[in-house]
Amino acid sequence: MSQIIDPISSEIFERKPYLQNYFRNFNSGNRWELGSAKKPGEYYVSLNGEPLSSSFSPLTQAIRLLDTYSLRSTDIVILFGLGNPHLIQKISETLAEGQILILIGDDETLIPVIWDEILKPVLSIPGRHLFSGDVFFPLFFNYLESLPIERVSGLKVIRNPTDTSRNVVFRELEEKTQTVFSAKMSDLLTKFEFERLWIKNSIWNLVHVGKETPVRYPISSLREKFKGLTAVLVSAGPSLRKNLSWLQSVRDKVFVLSCDTSLKVLIKAGIEADGVVTLDAQTNSFFHFMGESLNKIPLFADLVSSPTLLREPMFRSVVHSVTAKYQVDPEGTLVREVTAGGELAEQVFTEVGDIQSGGSVATTAFDMLRFMGFTSVYFLGQDLAYSGREIHSTGTHHNEKWLTLLNRKNSLERINEVIIRKRETRFVPRAGGKGSVLTDYVLDLYRHWFEESANTVEEMKLFNVNEDGAEIAGIQSLSPERASANLNEIPNHNYPWRELSIWKLGLEDGTGEKKSRETFVKSREPKDKGKVGKSEMATSFYLHPKGSGQLFHKLQKDLEFMEDGLKAFEEKLAISSFQESDIWIWMREQSYLRRMVRKTEIYILRHKDLELTRKNQLMIQSIKKEIRYLKRSLYPMMDSFPEKG
Repeated sequence: MSQIIDPISSEIFERKPYLQNYFRNFNSGNRWELGSAKKPGEYYVSLNGEPLSSSFSPLTQAIRLLDTYSLRSTDIVILFGLGNPHLIQKISETLAEGQILILIGDDETLIPVIWDEILKPVLSIPGRHLFSGDVFFPLFFNYLESLPIERVSGLKVIRNPTDTSRNVVFRELEEKTQTVFSAKMSDLLTKFEFERLWIKNSIWNLVHVGKETPVRYPISSLREKFKGLTAVLVSAGPSLRKNLSWLQSVRDKVFVLSCDTSLKVLIKAGIEADGVVTLDAQTNSFFHFMGESLNKIPLFADLVSSPTLLREPMFRSVVHSVTAKYQVDPEGTLVREVTAGGELAEQVFTEVGDIQSGGSVATTAFDMLRFMGFTSVYFLGQDLAYSGREIHSTGTHHNEKWLTLLNRKNSLERINEVIIRKRETRFVPRAGGKGSVLTDYVLDLYRHWFEESANTVEEMKLFNVNEDGAEIAGIQSLSPERASANLNEIPNHNYPWRELSIWKLGLEDGTGEKKSRETFVKSREPKDKGKVGKSEMATSFYLHPKGSGQLFHKLQKDLEFMEDGLKAFEEKLAISSFQESDIWIWMREQSYLRRMVRKTEIYILRHKDLELTRKNQLMIQSIKKEIRYLKRSLYPMMDSFPEKG
């Protein structure tokens, strides 16, 4: 350790403390050496006597390799393989200070060998990071997950050929890196597309809490209330229809939570779900419920869900949640990132409840079951693949719509095939290990999400009742017969959750007499909450007094303040940067407002060559557009808002 205690190393360790761990005297069977090349002043790395780059002029080799890449200032650059020291140096010199360069090696014991001559000058530059060896790979992916992707336009991977050809770990790391980065870029594009809609929907849903039916509850009211119970999560994969008889046979032993797409399939089979989950912010989700009598079924809805569902009198109670991601940033701090609009929930609810999602309704529903404390979860219709080259089970809204398109030249099989061929497909192992099944890029992302989640919920027993879909590592695949055998010893539950007010509202008849009187001994709601049937009293424990009204007035004042600030800025004679103005400094602290102009802000960040007047014009126009958008969606929401004329 003494050889690396110097002022520069100490400064690096202060800013990047994890780097000190490379000097712990790791054991390795590899013998690394930093040797002098034949050209003076040049170095090469050897492994057990074999050079990993040119031993004559590794610098020339590095320059030639780097010339084949076009690196932009907005790229994240990752180097796989540290065998050519001059490649590390030249990449770092090519990039701007602060631009992210990630160095990936395959052995911890290499780092002390090349620290002084090679790594120390590079890692002293902001934005340069190093991860080498199995112990540090999890830290690498934590760092990758926490990267602010907004300022990044792409990922450039550079490989030192000798390293990547000798160790397959580099290929595996690159595949996983590409998957993580693609997911983050997809997430960013989704935010570009939907954040303003998420905020509008969240505002509409929040200002209506406590004012009219349906009665709104936070999912925090159900935290850990279902311990010892078993749930079935029903998705709309093609295999669902063949396993409905299994669900009918175990109905009285399980809590049935339906994804919105599968609800109509269950209803047609005579199975009444105990809850249905929706996540979609667009009005298309309404078609999954249209025409059905759903008074007895609570709707589990993310705050961003389409208000169209809640304007209709089909649900008596709604359980709200917010989607939140927890990540460790590069400094090791746990960071909570909530979906746009969700940050306003704390002004209405005392606590809503954070649900983690992998992007689909099924991933959200699964985390809801975890949140509620279920001991065992059985997945049904969770194909995550085109089983039988079909997209959904028959009976879903999608199939109902496609049936109207059938004619002599257009069969249901052809419709499925046309859709599948437009997607980026691949083959993955079939459930139960019997061959392979066709899936696509998006479904495979969901599969990886379930696999990672399965590793973090060891207290839950997870089973996939599926023989046709994709294998999900960490979740045991069962035939319906084996699943029934598992549940044989479990007694009938007698629907204890129906004693909770969330379910009681839908079970009351016209006279208010309850249809179910079972006692839910495993859960207790807060005392002194009032009688069921009085919506204001039933949910008051979870609400801030007059929270919805106060939120509305806050939003109203925020919009007025923004309009006044924009007007004052535009009236200034001197040209100054809008992003240094008082109104923008204030807006940056209002995350829901800043997110609405995220796309414009990132565009300006990526086009630094724009003239100042053009930057100001773009930002001001964007803000004015969002003010009009919020006004149109906010004002009609309040029944008490006075009409003109």
